[in-house]
Amino acid sequence: MAEMVKSVIVGEVVSRIISGIAPTSKNEGKSDEEAGGGGGLERLEMARIKMEAALQASDRWQITDMSLLHWRKKLKRAAQDCDNEARRCRQLSWEEHEAEQVVRKSSFPIRVAHATKAFISSRAGCNNDHSSAGSATAVAIRKFEWYAEGAGEFIKYVQLGGTPRQHLFFDPLIGHIFAGKRLVYELLHPGGRYQFFGVRSMSFEERGLEAMVSFVYEDCKMPNSSFCFGFMMRLSKSTDIIGTTVSCLRLVNPHFKSMADAIIKEITQLPTQDFSWVPTEVKNSHTEYWNSIHRTLTGWFRPDPLCCQGYDHDSVPLCCSGGDAKGNNGNKFMLSSEFPEPVCQMFLQRHISLSEYNNLLLPGPTTISGYEDTAPENFPPLKLGILFMPHDSLEEGPKSAGEGSAIEAIDGEKQGLTHANVHPHQLADILLPKAITHLYTNTQATTYQICWTSNHGSAHMCVEKTRTLKRCSGIRSTRRGRKLKSTSTRVRCHMQQIQQIREVQWKRLARDFLKLWTVRSSERLRSLFSAWIEQY
Repeated sequence: MAEMVKSVIVGEVVSRIISGIAPTSKNEGKSDEEAGGGGGLERLEMARIKMEAALQASDRWQITDMSLLHWRKKLKRAAQDCDNEARRCRQLSWEEHEAEQVVRKSSFPIRVAHATKAFISSRAGCNNDHSSAGSATAVAIRKFEWYAEGAGEFIKYVQLGGTPRQHLFFDPLIGHIFAGKRLVYELLHPGGRYQFFGVRSMSFEERGLEAMVSFVYEDCKMPNSSFCFGFMMRLSKSTDIIGTTVSCLRLVNPHFKSMADAIIKEITQLPTQDFSWVPTEVKNSHTEYWNSIHRTLTGWFRPDPLCCQGYDHDSVPLCCSGGDAKGNNGNKFMLSSEFPEPVCQMFLQRHISLSEYNNLLLPGPTTISGYEDTAPENFPPLKLGILFMPHDSLEEGPKSAGEGSAIEAIDGEKQGLTHANVHPHQLADILLPKAITHLYTNTQATTYQICWTSNHGSAHMCVEKTRTLKRCSGIRSTRRGRKLKSTSTRVRCHMQQIQQIREVQWKRLARDFLKLWTVRSSERLRSLFSAWIEQY
């Protein structure tokens, strides 16, 4: 009888150990909250969404009742705690998944030892911490779902006891954009100076209202004063477009500071009374063309439109849950935490003279063939461009979030050198000395660039040789030609000239934009840009 009991016990132990090794039973005996964190995590996220929706709806009402104000405060705190709990569960789920993958890839004896240890620990009561954590998570889920269920009642009481706000747009530009209008300001100054400022919006079912903002300034007499700036962002009724632009420009590297200051000066002095507002009903051949471009690019810039939706976005990077529940991310960096959350792309470009950066030339050859005068001040200007994509995603796990690395490319060819643990603001210091020296001492070389990527966010910088800026001759052509007689003829010629400038600019910027993206671009992306350039 004793032998039979021993045999049964041994058989049960072996069965439990083998079941711990078998991949099919990894989630047996676990609750929804413990099994990979999937079901529990989804419930937490849905509870947070319900609470946030109620809070945003309550913003449209003037609340004076103290009990409702107190309720709103409690609901806001619960939504924030729910967000923290969801991030903690997501991180734990990832860590468990990583541990399982390590065990699965181990040899059979190691897996047996691991399963045996897990079985003994569970029998000895050493796994109580894990069980307690699972129970605490289940309690937290029920608590936040209770708050979420009460959010609907909260809105009903707000509507009964509150007063609807007479909403005023914080930014007068937003009122026109939400009315479905497109902003255009375009001016060709005497002497070859050209200005363009435009805001084109598009509404998406899953992304809301987004806008492409563009600002171009060209000066034929002083090419180094020319610049191009653009960004894409999601809009709300409280968005301050000019203020957001200024905030983004103040984030750039010191090498772009002079250009950023120039853009801020120009954009804040634009004569808003001269802005043209084009209704969306007024459609032309380019309307669907630009809509197609917007639809394509926004998917590249921000694959997940709902990422980074957290209360502490400005202080803690939330995109990929790289930190613990308290936001302890160590030395990890998230580009999205630098920029305002609605911004998904920013592009800057300027011309620089070699003499301006003569001190960055590395020791070595200082003469090149192909130019009559190789003095730095007589070398053709260089074009310096940078592209930030704060929400670009590589779709990897949270472990790699914020661990950025950079790779260099010459004339589109990736180099073997990779820079690990690099901050985006270091790119200019890494790139410019090498790029300027290489382009100065190599006749055939045309571009030198660096690409910084992380799990969530990327930055691209490129230095390119330029030729004589022939486009300026088109700007001055009318003034040099015959005198135009009638006013209508002058206006028509002026409009044709602006259209020509606009076409040349777009095709050039599209090519430059793609060059910045060379390291990450695909054949599909290149073919799309080629088609856009041909269709314009």
